[in-house]
Amino acid sequence: MVNATIEMTNRMGLQGRGSARLTFTAAQFESEILLVSNDCTANAKNVMEVMRLSARAGTEVHIQATGPDEVAAVKVIAALLTE
Repeated sequence: MVNATIEMTNRMGLQGRGSARLTFTAAQFESEILLVSNDCTANAKNVMEVMRLSARAGTEVHIQATGPDEVAAVKVIAALLTE
């Protein structure tokens, strides 16, 4: 299991296109990827759950991945949220 906590700097946030882009990226990994923000947990591969987080720039997001490519998954998702 690999964890990271980041502060989102992506101005697009996790609404609409931002959440679709994140779930598309997460689907490329075999690992289970969870996002936690504002006491809400979302499967990063489920667009509706990701949108429910309502995370915007300045929001703290905890990323947790478990699986064979967990290190790469956390690195790529963190980069996406902070670009």
